[in-house]
Amino acid sequence: MRDIAQRAGVSQGLLHHHFQGKEGLWNAVGEQASAEFLAYVSNVVAQDTLDAESIPTAIRTYLRYWREHPDAFRINLWRLLDGPTDERKSRSRNLSERAVPLMKHAQQAGLLRTDMPAGLVLCVAGSLVQFWLHSRIEMQDAIEIGGGEMPDDEQFIRHIMRLIETPAVSAAGPPQSL
Repeated sequence: MRDIAQRAGVSQGLLHHHFQGKEGLWNAVGEQASAEFLAYVSNVVAQDTLDAESIPTAIRTYLRYWREHPDAFRINLWRLLDGPTDERKSRSRNLSERAVPLMKHAQQAGLLRTDMPAGLVLCVAGSLVQFWLHSRIEMQDAIEIGGGEMPDDEQFIRHIMRLIETPAVSAAGPPQSL
């Protein structure tokens, strides 16, 4: 709190007055980060009509948000490692209540596989995007050792889609090699 107050140019007492300590400040930062993220993705997760590009567009938007907001990405990783459980649960519920219905709607439209719960489909896609962003070195090594070339973001999104879309949708286009 001392370092934060010094960097912000305010007294430590003022921070304590407004946030009642580190956990309160942490929660406020988390709420702000979640609100900014939700505002950024709100159009893609609230779609009324779906087509074959709806889910790739949602994944692309998710990926683009983290690329454009690296500090938010760091905060998100810190939250996963050290965030208070109640704050994580609240944030998780808030985000899932908005995104899981999109996946469920896409499943009902025949765009995504139905042998997994909609929430798991969301987690598979989201975790792959996050791993893509924070573990580039490991991914590049694994891909190169396997004899492939590192894909760009669009190629990677197509690979994610082949994992989560229905087999009929996957068969519509030839797979592109890594």
